[in-house]
Amino acid sequence: MTIEPTVSLEAVFDAIPVGLGVVDAERRIVLMNRAFRDSLGLPADGIPPGTPVEEAVRASALRGVYGPGDPDAQVKAVMAPDRTQPGRLRRRTYAGKSHDLFNTPLPGGGYVVSAVETTALLAARADAETALSRTATGLATLRIGLAIFDPQHRLLLVNPGFAALLSLPPDRLSAGTSLDAMLTLMETRDEFAGPEGMAFVADLRGAASGHAWAARRVRADGRAIDIMVDPLPDGGCTIAVNDITPQARAEDEARRRALQLQMVLVNVPHGICVYGADHRVAMINENFNKIMAGEPLQVGDLLSDVIRRRAESGEYGEGDPEVIIASQMAYNITRPQQHRRIRSDGVPIDVRTAPMPDGGHITVVTDISALVQAETDLRRKADDMATMLDNIRHGIMLWGQDRRLIASNPVAADLLDLLPGVLVPGQSEREVIAALAAAGHFGKAGFDAPMARALVTMDRSIPFGREAETPSGRIVFAQSNPAPNGGWITTFSDITQMRRTEQELRRAKDLAESANVAKSRFLATMSHELRTPLNAIIGFSDAMASENADVPAALVAEYSGQIGNAGKQLLSLINIILDVARIESGQFEPGGEVMRLCQLIQMAVRQADAAAREARVAITVRLPDDLPGLRGDEKQILQALSQLVSNAVKFTPPGGAVTIEAGVTPEGEMIVVVSDTGIGIPPADQERVFEPFMQLDGSLSRRYPGAGLGLFIARAIVSAHGGQLSLASEPGAGTAARIALPKARVVTAA
Repeated sequence: MTIEPTVSLEAVFDAIPVGLGVVDAERRIVLMNRAFRDSLGLPADGIPPGTPVEEAVRASALRGVYGPGDPDAQVKAVMAPDRTQPGRLRRRTYAGKSHDLFNTPLPGGGYVVSAVETTALLAARADAETALSRTATGLATLRIGLAIFDPQHRLLLVNPGFAALLSLPPDRLSAGTSLDAMLTLMETRDEFAGPEGMAFVADLRGAASGHAWAARRVRADGRAIDIMVDPLPDGGCTIAVNDITPQARAEDEARRRALQLQMVLVNVPHGICVYGADHRVAMINENFNKIMAGEPLQVGDLLSDVIRRRAESGEYGEGDPEVIIASQMAYNITRPQQHRRIRSDGVPIDVRTAPMPDGGHITVVTDISALVQAETDLRRKADDMATMLDNIRHGIMLWGQDRRLIASNPVAADLLDLLPGVLVPGQSEREVIAALAAAGHFGKAGFDAPMARALVTMDRSIPFGREAETPSGRIVFAQSNPAPNGGWITTFSDITQMRRTEQELRRAKDLAESANVAKSRFLATMSHELRTPLNAIIGFSDAMASENADVPAALVAEYSGQIGNAGKQLLSLINIILDVARIESGQFEPGGEVMRLCQLIQMAVRQADAAAREARVAITVRLPDDLPGLRGDEKQILQALSQLVSNAVKFTPPGGAVTIEAGVTPEGEMIVVVSDTGIGIPPADQERVFEPFMQLDGSLSRRYPGAGLGLFIARAIVSAHGGQLSLASEPGAGTAARIALPKARVVTAA
């Protein structure tokens, strides 16, 4: 090192902006520059040269420089290290400032202590760590399990709930674990044993190939989980398992420290260059040229020449060299300054300048590559976490202790039918709920709705969940859980499809139960109805067989007639069952011939005449002379009329009456009414009687026999002709069956 005679070493030493203290072999203070005294809050004569180090340390301990504690113990701790070896003594905070202290041994047994202020660096690191902590808090308190894989399908992040919901041992899932290894592990678990479990794992293996995929699975303990796979822009993917509280494990790899200054002048790990009042280099250490590789300086170099040389070589970046030179020369070197820049070789450096008493100035340069890399890593981690939150399929809102919004992802606004700019950090909970009310979330009452008022005053330290329907018809489950910082986190999950599936399952269950009831009703009814004619056929056949060949002709004729009647009854039941089958299969189509309705009514009356006489029921027909014809299926219309007349006779007690009337309404509809004075039907059962095989008395010994198909078939026939069949009845007062056929079926006389 070479120092110009015009520059005082003491002045240079005192002007260095890094705290320096020199101690001799007897552990007495030789020199202490202004920056070191300022770090201790001492005046210029606070610790004069020759003061024993132990005495100075004790005085500092009594003044609280080393913080709270026993001063004697603090002195002992400071004096204990071996000063013949380089090393960092300690970090301390005093008067609101932080410093790193470094020990550098000197030839002869003395040593140099350098104090580097790190207040700004620590504050910046604390701010960044706080921001990252908030984001990590949001992930850790999620009610979902989440895992993120890189483009090579290696595990990057996983929360505890992920392994718990998939019944995997948490110690088998760690950073670097491949997706294939995780799926192979799942195949060995009892939770995924059997064909269904293996198929689920196989589907998950195929879904992780770059496409969004979702599935539902019911665990062995009965809990249902939703697992969703979403691709990431970089080729990786996220796997989320719903309804758990995630604990995001984010490693804070951004541990920043200031570049440790280890030596003063030649020995310190900083580049130091001193310019005299004539703007020429007066002193320079080796580290300066190492840090500024490619731009070496020598004692005597003129500052303007140095700047020109650097500008022309691209040290300050691209641009007009003359403009760059003018900009560099304009720096005010009469006051301390600090800035950072990137050198032409890509190395980031920190440059600090401070004025000297003789009119010159000192420049300290530091290679801050590690610091910049740490900041880059921190930003990348924050960006990765933000990307993860933006790509999961759940809305997330993080709230502070002051009930103000800290952060939210775009999915939250989308699920709540809000515009992207509504959920802005800093908004109060009341403002957000007012925006939801304005969007129609609480109905016409808006912000005055009970639920809106309850949300504003709710104790967020208690977990809370509710299901709500958004104005767009989406069903969302909102879950609120307290966060460690005194705030809370709200997650929103779209469960619309789940609720629709549940409704479909309930409808399918109801249909299955109805079909089962109809089957039982059919078996009970038909077993009774078929037994009667079969008993007659079998009984008369056995009687004829028992007489051998000596059966009188009259008896044979009688038995044969009874067997024929029973066979016809059996055939009628079978035809009715076939009609029911045609109706339910949609093959029941009416014909299109023209018929005379009055004749069909008379035929239906004649078919029921014998039963009416036997039951002592009077049948009355009231038809107008000009009753028009009808277009349709004559056989089917007759069958419907016969069923109605037969039912009326069957359910009318002796001495009662059945009346058949017909006519045309002013609107042109054909109306046929079959009324009786029978037992009537309760209002609650007036629609049930139209169900197939339905009888209000279901026992085998019921008073009124029948298959329970008459009204069902009659309504089906009328409906096939475009009409309606309805009942008006009152228990004990009789029933009126009303057929209404459309005007298009009515045929007026030519």
